[in-house]
Amino acid sequence: MNPAPSEIALRVANHISAMVAYWNADQRCVFSNNAYQEWFGKSPEQMKGMTMKDLLGPLYELNLPHILAALKGEKQVFERRIPLPNGGVRDSIATYTPDVVDGVVRGFFVHVADVTLLREREAALEQAIRERDAALAEVQTLHGILPICSFCKAIRDEHGEWLPMETYVSRHSEARFSHGFCPTCGEKHYGEFMPPKPGA
Repeated sequence: MNPAPSEIALRVANHISAMVAYWNADQRCVFSNNAYQEWFGKSPEQMKGMTMKDLLGPLYELNLPHILAALKGEKQVFERRIPLPNGGVRDSIATYTPDVVDGVVRGFFVHVADVTLLREREAALEQAIRERDAALAEVQTLHGILPICSFCKAIRDEHGEWLPMETYVSRHSEARFSHGFCPTCGEKHYGEFMPPKPGA
């Protein structure tokens, strides 16, 4: 024999990790699923008839504008950090959906989903972006076309000043210079002091 639809609906609700409940116009709980046990330490039996103020405690005043708006027929979606019975916290997104019958708000449905993992990943991504931006800020990169003198090789900067190549590159990058000479220039300028080439 198949279970009754109401029994199936109850089993489905109790297997949802999000908190699901119905609160009447007096802000008293008519139905709640098992998730409230994990989030607030309250079983469905304990929840039945409980006021939202008694359940939420210090969170009640924060949620009250959303509660009152839902009871006026306005759907509410908002975020809230909820302290857990074991001392931890969960980041959540709450949805209050008015139950309107013949134009009258009888109460509202509540769905509160855990988004802690999502918020942790967002925080990690933001930290990675900050670290990337900080690293990029420390790196200066030369790019584009540089106006350079055909004779002395000085480079004109953004202020119109002609600078020796070493000075310009040092100001616009992390590069530093160590001076020496190539074999061609060594032969040209210091040939008489250079050792003879093999076979010469």
